[in-house]
Amino acid sequence: MRLSRFAILGVAVSAMVGCSESSNGPITPNTPPLAFVRYINAVPDTLNTTVRFIDQVQYSPITFVNVAFRGLGQGSYQPTEAGARKFRVFTYSADVSAAGNTNILVDTTITFEAGKYYTLLHLGYARAGSTPKQRIVSITDVFPATPAGIAFRAIHAGLDVGNVDIYATPTTTDVIAGAPLFANVALNTVSAYLARATGAFAARVTAAGSTTAVISTAAPVGTAGSASVDPLGGATIAGSIITAIAFPASPANSAGTRFTTPGVAYFVDKQPPRTTPNP
Repeated sequence: MRLSRFAILGVAVSAMVGCSESSNGPITPNTPPLAFVRYINAVPDTLNTTVRFIDQVQYSPITFVNVAFRGLGQGSYQPTEAGARKFRVFTYSADVSAAGNTNILVDTTITFEAGKYYTLLHLGYARAGSTPKQRIVSITDVFPATPAGIAFRAIHAGLDVGNVDIYATPTTTDVIAGAPLFANVALNTVSAYLARATGAFAARVTAAGSTTAVISTAAPVGTAGSASVDPLGGATIAGSIITAIAFPASPANSAGTRFTTPGVAYFVDKQPPRTTPNP
């Protein structure tokens, strides 16, 4: 089974960094126990954000930089030394000196367990007096076995939207009918993974008890693999494991990347099995 290519590449790089060579013997790996962490920006009312682990440099994510609202820190899951890790989230600045790292949004410590995968969902409002106040929600990602079709879950990060029902229809314009995939989902709720057959679909988000969509967004279809190219996860590619996150609109006069309406973004949690030979 294959996790995000970037995570695998990161592990390989970390492993090389963690090796020590002695003239008296073979190379000995010194890689510590690792967890795997990704960051998603769900703060709609401020500039893009940057995450910096401030307790150590080695075996810390270095690519969660200039992450836009509704965006994923570059590289998806990053290998991170397990244990209690201290980090800060800043509004992004191109100034990498100390002067450019003064606007701290979050200063926290989270314990990561070796071998586990985590989503750091940055949720809430940054403006003074707005509620709920922005914070980091740490989600432990427990993947199901590789599905025959796809596996799909939803996270409600739609501030001020209220509880929602989430349906799946073939397109964004089909009539919504029947039972929702996920019913009466509250803010900051992470659903279980649901197995689905492969096939194009759109997530349709409604107010709880309604069949009138307030958000309609098609899932990525993915790309089939071949003997020379690995597949990319999506709704039509067997073995894909996907999360859909419902986001709010941006408030008026928000800085950074703005969206005038609520929306759904999709993130591939685990890629389908490889089709190319292992290196």
